[in-house]
Amino acid sequence: MKSILVIADIPHDPLAHSDEATLTRAQMQRIVGGRSVLATVNGGPSTTTVDDFGINNAIWEGRIKGPMIN
Repeated sequence: MKSILVIADIPHDPLAHSDEATLTRAQMQRIVGGRSVLATVNGGPSTTTVDDFGINNAIWEGRIKGPMIN
């Protein structure tokens, strides 16, 4: 299966020599979204919402421990 990422707010360059592109720092900062999931800290009584992409990156990088969020 081919991986595809569509970002509607960032226009595609029709003069590009490839279908793949690297985003600039400014373009990366414009990307927001993802999926918010409910989370608790150490099983405590309070809850919050977190971005699943950020949490999965932190788990993958080893900054926090836990199962990946599907």
